[in-house]
Amino acid sequence: MSTSSEQARALEHRAATEKEDEEAGVVAHPRQHMPDWKWKGAFGVFVLTSVISDRGVITHTPLLLPGYDVSNVANIQPRLYEAFGNIKLLPWIGLSYSLANFAVLSFARKITYCFDLRYVYLFHMVIFLVGAVVAGAAKNLTSIIVGRVIMGWGGSVVQQTNFSYLAVLATPAEMPGKFALMSAMWAVGLVIGGPIGSAFAENPNATWRWAFYLNLPLVGLGLILGIICVPSHSLARDIPVLQRLARMDPVGVLFNMAAPILFAIAVTFSGPIWAWGWGASIAAWVVFGVVFAAWILQQHFCVLTTPEERAFPMHMLPRLDLLPIWIASGCSGAAYAVTLYYIPLFFAFARGHGAMEQTVRMLPFILVFIVIVLCTGAALPVVGRYKIIYIIAGSATLAGAAAMAATMDSNVSEAQVMGLEALIGVGLGMHFQHGLGISNVINKDNPRARVDSSIICNMVQMGGIAVVLALAGCIFQNVGFDLLAGAVGTADYTEQDLREALAGVSSVVWQTRDPDVVARGIEAVTEVIADEFYIVVASGALCLLCALCMKGEKLDYGRKKNVEQQEREGKGQETQGPKQAESDSA
Repeated sequence: MSTSSEQARALEHRAATEKEDEEAGVVAHPRQHMPDWKWKGAFGVFVLTSVISDRGVITHTPLLLPGYDVSNVANIQPRLYEAFGNIKLLPWIGLSYSLANFAVLSFARKITYCFDLRYVYLFHMVIFLVGAVVAGAAKNLTSIIVGRVIMGWGGSVVQQTNFSYLAVLATPAEMPGKFALMSAMWAVGLVIGGPIGSAFAENPNATWRWAFYLNLPLVGLGLILGIICVPSHSLARDIPVLQRLARMDPVGVLFNMAAPILFAIAVTFSGPIWAWGWGASIAAWVVFGVVFAAWILQQHFCVLTTPEERAFPMHMLPRLDLLPIWIASGCSGAAYAVTLYYIPLFFAFARGHGAMEQTVRMLPFILVFIVIVLCTGAALPVVGRYKIIYIIAGSATLAGAAAMAATMDSNVSEAQVMGLEALIGVGLGMHFQHGLGISNVINKDNPRARVDSSIICNMVQMGGIAVVLALAGCIFQNVGFDLLAGAVGTADYTEQDLREALAGVSSVVWQTRDPDVVARGIEAVTEVIADEFYIVVASGALCLLCALCMKGEKLDYGRKKNVEQQEREGKGQETQGPKQAESDSA
């Protein structure tokens, strides 16, 4: 009998026992044997690692990164170009992290079923630290990219372990608020990342290297607190380590890693490096298609694996009650990424604002997002009906993005852009990450389904961010190049000059003394930025469609039972009081 099958039976037995206890009036708490201080400390570590190593996107150049690390690296990228050159590899400084983060998610799921979550968590925090050291000490762009890949590997597993801990240890009533708080912390990371990265980049004594080194004390603090507070919890049976590793579906894990990497290579190299009709470009797309198809077939037919052991939990896909939630989660990631990347890009190109000014003008989106995501997390256990929340979320995202795409040009007022970004923030705040908590409540009687559902939510959201930003970057580099070349001409500027101009680094295009050339260039770049928001329009529309397909059920977060239990305990203490007094008197 396979390990996962045994795990499933054990978890089902535990769920059945808990259900019997509940019917008998005894509600087993998932942390009944854990001190309260330990859980609070552990959740503090989860929040800290969310700020440092989880997802987000952003600011000045084509890249995709998480939280603090996102806007931090975005703002040091021009300094990296000055130090090392190589415009062709520059976008991979950012893309490498998110790509590794997404590619490792199947491995992250399998490793949490092989070892104690505590050791998986702490070990991958150390891996993240190693990556930060490699990137900070790099002598060329290739070394920085390698360091970013290592950071993405560690960050992906840390992130998934965060979700796994919440899935098995948080109560249904706690989940919406916990996930909402962690989502808000990603936005906080974006706020602080830009100014910090810019400060290091502009300081000749600190240099850009300290933008990476700053991770060391922050993650080091999380590691120390994790050793003290993060509890041991195993989802695997006590069998030999080699047997656990052999049943991880290594073929499926490798396919999961290869497919997104090949997709990113095909998308980012086609146009800027390889002409679309070249053999290299065609070969890249063909190899990606073959590997992606092989991954799907291998997982579906369980080649060299079993239904219980395969890397992706395909047995969950027939769950029509969860499918709209997963798709909506992917939509939120896609819309979140494009908004956080291209609005600062607009302020950089159309208004010439620096990193700090861009951050200030992103506050309407970020602050509204934080407030709404926290309020939604608090409201879900009270309201219970998630369908109406997703309907409002899709409608707000769709309306804000459609207005942005239709009205954005080089003359649009900043107040209008900030107002529309706030409207998009309302929509995204109402459905970003909430699918994790909702699916956990729907699967509250099945612990393994909670973990598997969390990995699907995480994969589609990270996939939405990575895939959409790769496509958006392809549009920006190819359509933007054509528009910019048509606007300023190619007689006085080389392809390298135009690529540098689009990358946001120092370029002769923006240094020209001819104001008409600069104005035409800005108009061209603004036009392609406005076009990117049609991706957000599509995401909002798909989210709205998914919301209409969701069940109108009211979820039971256990709040009523908890209140009744507290009242019974209170009455019991009141009854015990007089009896204890009589006993003492006697």
